[in-house]
Parts: sequence; C-alpha cells; structure tokens
Amino acid sequence: MTAYGRCVSPDFEGMRVVIEIHSVNRKGLDIRLHTPREFLFLDLELRKIIKDALLRGQVTVRISTEEEKEKKGSLALLKKLKSNWEEKADALGYAKEAISLPFLIQQMERSTFEGSKNENAIKELIFQTTQKALVQFLEMKESEGQALDDDIKTRLKTLAQIVDEIEMLSKDSGAIAREKLLKRLEEILPDAAKDERVAKEVALMGEKLDITEEIIRMRSHLKQTEALFTSKEKSIGRSLDFLVQEMGREINTIGSKSGQIEVTKQTLLAKQELEKIREQAQNIE
Repeated sequence: MTAYGRCVSPDFEGMRVVIEIHSVNRKGLDIRLHTPREFLFLDLELRKIIKDALLRGQVTVRISTEEEKEKKGSLALLKKLKSNWEEKADALGYAKEAISLPFLIQQMERSTFEGSKNENAIKELIFQTTQKALVQFLEMKESEGQALDDDIKTRLKTLAQIVDEIEMLSKDSGAIAREKLLKRLEEILPDAAKDERVAKEVALMGEKLDITEEIIRMRSHLKQTEALFTSKEKSIGRSLDFLVQEMGREINTIGSKSGQIEVTKQTLLAKQELEKIREQAQNIE
C-alpha cells in the first residue's frame, strides 16, 4: 500500500534529524534503509522498528540531517571553524592562508552528528523521530485502507449478484441436457435409450454439467471473504489472496461446465471483478 510519513526531530547540538518513510505495493516486506554513515550502527534496530510495525510492502526509509536555520550561514560558526582549522594548520606546518572562505563554508555544510560524544542521546532521538514518522505513515495507510475496504466490499456484492444470476440461468441445466441428449439418441438410434448402459452414461453426463456444488462453494468463499473485513486479524492480505484464487477456480469450472452463452457472459463479468479484487488485495496487509 502506498503511504508516506515524515518527521523532523527537535534541535540537538545545532542539528536536526529528518526521517522519511515511503512504501509501494509488494507481497512481502522489503525494507530499504538509506542513512548517513554516522548512523549505520543503528541499522539493525531501525529495521526491527519498521518490521514490528509493517507486514508488507517495499518500504524506503531515508534518514538525513539538517542544521537549524539560525546556524546556517552563521558568522560565529565560520569564525569558530576558522580558528579550529588554523590551529590544525599550525600544528601540521601549513600556512594559515590556506584556510579560505569557500573551504570553511564547505566544512560548515558537512557538519553532522559525527563528532558528538552523546551516542545514547542521538540513538534515542532517532528512534523517537522514527516512531513519530511511522505514526503519520500508518495514518495515511489507514485512510487508503478504508477506501480499499469500501471498493472491495462493493465488488463482493456485485459478485454475489452474478452468482445468483448464474444459478437462475443454470436451473435444471443438468436435467435439460439429459433430455436433449436422450432425444437426440432416439433420433439416431431408436433403441439406444432403452439400453441401461446408455442411460447411465447420459445420467453421468448430466451430473457433470451440474454446477450446484460450484455455486455453493462460491457463496461460501464470498462469506469468508466478507468476514475477513470484520475479523480481528492483524493481517488479511494473504487470506484474501487465497480466497480470490479459490473463487477464480470455481468460476473457471462453472464456465467450462456450462454451455449456455448467458452463463458464459456472467462468468466473464465475475472474472473481471475478481481480477480487480486481486489487484486491490496486493495493497492490503
């Protein structure tokens, strides 16, 4: 499911952490973490936080830093950097003139948390910011999820109506097929209908054309699918995938058994609805 969340941390040592979380559809969970070098030691723990909150999707997490506005272009910071670099130049025997303004600005832009000694405070700051970004991210997912819920429920109602139509069109189709076959046999071989073996074969053929069992199973699958949306299951995506697959099999069987044009038309409509539900199911956890 597509969603986005972003959070900026409070100021810490003149810097802020920016956490951005974005996801696109994916059957499994694929976490892609992009973080500055100084935060690599948090990689595994950050992945665990994301994994505990999400079950599916290609999730991209980007961590960056930004200086507080008051610090950007600060004359005081430039003076401090100049003094520090001049001390290093003296210690190494280099001329102070080598410390130019463009060089100092470049160093200021590269200022990060890397030099901080308070590792635990940085860790806590990043984790809290990640959790807040996740809250925003999950709120967007919930909003989109409600729209998917409404769409799928509407399509399930349409499928139920199609099943009712197929049942009505196929009423007594087995018996009708047997009568037609017997009538045709009598025209070709008048005595064939009296043969017990022929009668059995005709009866079996009529049973093969009967779609009562498929109709019953379709209704059962539809009820199970509707129940998923009111269940307390944390994840229904995989269950929905399975039920859509099973309904597809039943519809295919109905289409292959029935020789009626009107029933075939209805099975095609059912397949269209199932395909749309299948596409939406990829977005649901």
